Amino acid sequence: MAQGFSPRIERIAFQIWWLIEDTAGECTLREMAKFTGASMQTCSQVCRYRGWSGRYRKVACSDAPDNGPQMIEALDDELTSLFGVAA
Repeated sequence: MAQGFSPRIERIAFQIWWLIEDTAGECTLREMAKFTGASMQTCSQVCRYRGWSGRYRKVACSDAPDNGPQMIEALDDELTSLFGVAA
């Protein structure tokens, strides 16, 4: 006999499916939980049961600014002060 799920779980599953599709998998459990109003654990269990565990991002992207160009410029300035301008 097929196991029936509560309307709440079905709603959460639909919302998770929609979010995964809408973001092309660029969402995390934290974002799913915020979007559905369910806990991260519930979202994780729904994804695992439905076979969606590999369809979303496991790690959030960093909100830190990209300081690469600033670091390179500072290093260039430091090297120039040490060795002068290359001929």
